[in-house]
Amino acid sequence: MRTALLSVGRRLALALEPGDDVLGSIESACRAHGISQAVIVSCTGAFRHVRLIATHGEPGPDPDEPLTDHVDVTFLEGIGSGTVATQDDGTMSVHVHVSAGVRTEGGAAYAGHLLQGEAQYVVEVVLDEVLSPKTRRIATEATRGVPAWAFDAPSTPLPGTLA
Repeated sequence: MRTALLSVGRRLALALEPGDDVLGSIESACRAHGISQAVIVSCTGAFRHVRLIATHGEPGPDPDEPLTDHVDVTFLEGIGSGTVATQDDGTMSVHVHVSAGVRTEGGAAYAGHLLQGEAQYVVEVVLDEVLSPKTRRIATEATRGVPAWAFDAPSTPLPGTLA
């Protein structure tokens, strides 16, 4: 486990409109307001379409391996959260996980990493700017190549643990 005490700045609210690209809108709003890293506190609303990392089939011989499949689902209501980090090359990574129920299937739920999403009626997002430490997403062997949130700060010991 890695931990860091975050120094937070501004709180930004986004009200996406029908047809808006969820991830692209979050990135555009961050860039417009000069926010390079953030915690997405909430991302909730009605989605016309989402693409999630998930599978309808068998995950493969090793269930610990990251999934490479995706599912496309339409007309959902859901909630999610995540992070925004900017890599050294300026590439912004908007990382969101959602849990959403399909309205026409009695709320049958899908959950996972959001690869793509489109607002249907409205999607509301609240994010908190992270001033420090510098964050980024780094893939490691321990995360099986999945980019994980990393901090450019010494790890903060948890209370009751050895430093």
